[in-house]
Amino acid sequence: MKFSAATLTYGNRLEFLYPVLNRLVEQDFDNIYVYCNGVTPAIYEQLQNKYQQDNIVFLYSSTNLGSAGGYYGLLQHIMAVDTSEYLLLLDDDNLVPETCFDLLQTLEIKDDELYYFHRPDRALPKKAKEMGQPELVIGTDNAFLGRDFFTCDSNSSSNYCGDLLAAPYGGLLLSKKALDTAELPKKELYLYADDYEYTNRLVTVYGFIIKFSELFLIEDLEKSYHLKKGSTLLSNRYSNANKLQLYYSVRNNTWLGLRRSKSKVKFLLNMSVCSAIFLVQFLLTLKLTNIRVYIKAVFDGFIFYKKDSDSN
Repeated sequence: MKFSAATLTYGNRLEFLYPVLNRLVEQDFDNIYVYCNGVTPAIYEQLQNKYQQDNIVFLYSSTNLGSAGGYYGLLQHIMAVDTSEYLLLLDDDNLVPETCFDLLQTLEIKDDELYYFHRPDRALPKKAKEMGQPELVIGTDNAFLGRDFFTCDSNSSSNYCGDLLAAPYGGLLLSKKALDTAELPKKELYLYADDYEYTNRLVTVYGFIIKFSELFLIEDLEKSYHLKKGSTLLSNRYSNANKLQLYYSVRNNTWLGLRRSKSKVKFLLNMSVCSAIFLVQFLLTLKLTNIRVYIKAVFDGFIFYKKDSDSN
């Protein structure tokens, strides 16, 4: 079987990207794609000079298109030119093991299957698999920011035989069949939730299932901001987020929650409870700017949902 790999990088993250690419070029991937998303011309030239192997393809955007726009351009290019049967997507800090390619060759993948390989820093997908709750990664039908205070039982996946209802880009194995759907991430999301929306669309619209696998582990060389939260009652997933991270994560997840919700009343109740908790935490920790950003993000999420609904 032929496997290609692809990653998206931005800014100056060579300290992470170099180990990731070094590990990939040591193995037998058919092609390796690197989308340079808003990097400086100097860094782009440095990458091209360092990696001159025939199977490495560099793509370039002079402006940062966010993860949504970056993966949109990356996947669009790969759909047009690549003939591999499978594509392994990685973030630019996702270090695969030395045996990654050989282990991929041992897989017996069905036509309707996508795979997500375990990243130990991301506990939720493994928990979803172990608990038999595929919706845990994205939330139940009426959840707000993944939280549902008014649904006693799982209600999103009663007829679903996969392990996950959605998955991050990093660690995702896409089949040629999935790429042939021509579905792409939603560029308007810019940053955050675009990976879950994209993969969940492949599940709900095209009938793919996402399998969780520990065939090999992927190491995250950098810890995400939402994994750095403290353990006190005054801490939440946005405690260490900057304004950009807070805004787009809350706005996009508000939109996605509204789109997935089967009961707007339950969604609004979940939003009210969750928002009250978050806002009190921000207030008590004197993160007053976060209060303003959070409220605007929720408001803009509703506006985005209305515009998106009207356009469809």
